[in-house]
Amino acid sequence: MLRSFLRSFQHPAGFASLAAMALFIAVLAWWAWIFHAPAPPAPSRPAPPAEIDATAGATLFGAQPDRGQHDAVQLLGILAFDPRHAAAVVSVGGEPAQVVRLNGSVADSTTLSEVRPHSIMIERNGIQSEIMLPAALNPSAFVH
Repeated sequence: MLRSFLRSFQHPAGFASLAAMALFIAVLAWWAWIFHAPAPPAPSRPAPPAEIDATAGATLFGAQPDRGQHDAVQLLGILAFDPRHAAAVVSVGGEPAQVVRLNGSVADSTTLSEVRPHSIMIERNGIQSEIMLPAALNPSAFVH
């Protein structure tokens, strides 16, 4: 039996078959090792970049730091008769309340762009922001 096995190596086709079988077994063993290896740890997520404070740069040229108090818009009430005829009662920077119509000027560069049932949308320098109506302390005080 050993002689017949050794005779198969004398022919090139027999040697090629044996080499192909050895290569197949090696590849099969390699893939089995890959599939049974533990998974690598997941990469950690990088921390989000810190936000830029633009107010610090303004103080370089002598400007006073802006605390945002003079631009703070507080919504006190909503007057909506229909979508085209709506207004809001607002207070800007702690000043007395004023009624502002839709698309009217709230402050220097701030306009009232939209009136919703429980909030308003204001536009300041092309940036829109939503201001919510504060929760009522006495809900029966409002007339629908």
